[in-house]
Order: sequence, then structure tokens, then C-alpha cells
Amino acid sequence: MKKLSKKIKATTGNTVIAALLLFSLATASMAASVNKADDKEDKITLKMRKSVSKASPDDWHTLAMAAEKCIKKGVNLAEAVEWLDKSIAIRETAYNLTVKGDYYKANRLPDKALEYYVKAINAGRMEDPTFNSTAIQEKIAAIHFKK
Repeated sequence: MKKLSKKIKATTGNTVIAALLLFSLATASMAASVNKADDKEDKITLKMRKSVSKASPDDWHTLAMAAEKCIKKGVNLAEAVEWLDKSIAIRETAYNLTVKGDYYKANRLPDKALEYYVKAINAGRMEDPTFNSTAIQEKIAAIHFKK
């Protein structure tokens, strides 16, 4: 019985050590992948901030483009929406309104996304009566049929 007890203690000790080792390796791996994501976020964010800082005060397009890149990559969303709001305040266009819809879609607010996609189509038609809204309509359909 004593020998069996010693074997159980040794096995349990080895299992605990193995579990701790696996946990340490998993934690290190996760930290490395988070650091890579942070590096990616930093590069995109820094590049877009630089682009926005060089833009003229009435350059709605650069603001919208910088916001779009951040939204597509899922980084710096708080600042991206600020850029987008400034862009829309300068001039409402099909482009920046569509990006605002994309922002809401990325944040799982489909009703707000639909609202901005419709605004984008209307703005596009005001800019150009032959405006092709197919891409925006596809975004609307994707949200509508997902519900």
C-alpha cells in the first residue's frame, strides 16, 4: 500500500508539473500572438494618423479612407469613427456614408448600418443620377437576409 501511495504521489506530481509547463507554453504563445496583433495595429494606426495629419482641413476623402482602412483591419475604431464623422461633416458622400455603414456593421449594429447604406445610395444618386449602387445593395441584402 505504501509503494502504491508513493507511485500515486509521484504520478500526480509529474502531472502537475506537466500541466504547469503546458500552461506556461500556451501563455507565452498567446502573448507572442497578441504582440504581433499590437504591432499590426500600431503600424496601421500610425500610418493612418500620419495620413490624416497631412490632409488639408477640407479633405473629407483622406479622413474617410483612413477610417475605412482601420475598420477593415478592426483596429483603432474609436479614432476611425471620429475621422469618419469629420469627413461626413465636411461633405456627405456615398463613399463616407458607406464606410460609416461598414463601421456600424463591424460593431454589430445592423439597423444603423442599413440606415447609412440607404443614405449612401441617396447621396450617390444626388452626386450622379447614373450612380451604381450594386455594391451597397449587396451589403444591405447581406444584412437583411442574415436576420
